[in-house]
Amino acid sequence: MNIIQDYMNRANISDSRLNDLKRSVETPSKDSGASFKKELDEKLLGKISSSDVINPTNIKEEIKKDPYRKKLFDASVEFESMFVKLMLNQMRKTVEKQNMIHGGYAEDIFEDMLYDEYAKEISKNESLGIAEQIYSSMAKSLPPIEDPSLKK
Repeated sequence: MNIIQDYMNRANISDSRLNDLKRSVETPSKDSGASFKKELDEKLLGKISSSDVINPTNIKEEIKKDPYRKKLFDASVEFESMFVKLMLNQMRKTVEKQNMIHGGYAEDIFEDMLYDEYAKEISKNESLGIAEQIYSSMAKSLPPIEDPSLKK
């Protein structure tokens, strides 16, 4: 119970501090950028989860410039597709089939191929974000992208 109360207190403190920051941003001063960062650092230090901070990387630009990164991203999307396929298969197993309507072996094959395509489409539209997370964590070990315009 104490944990829940502590969490609620933190949320209320964060809400009030965010409102204070919002008011200070709405009344800008000549050095508003620096003062906003200073207030953000002072008032919310330790109150924002590190998982809320997103590293702004443009994956599409990176994979256009480097073929190895393109391969890594494609492998990440494929891994996400396999994960989604496993998830969909487990979901499908929970649905009971009636013997009267069940199409037998042919339906099982078709249904498996259908769920393969569902998994590929879900992974392609980037709605889950698993492939992006995998790519981001794996791309850290790659060397930086060399700009060909700098080699002149």
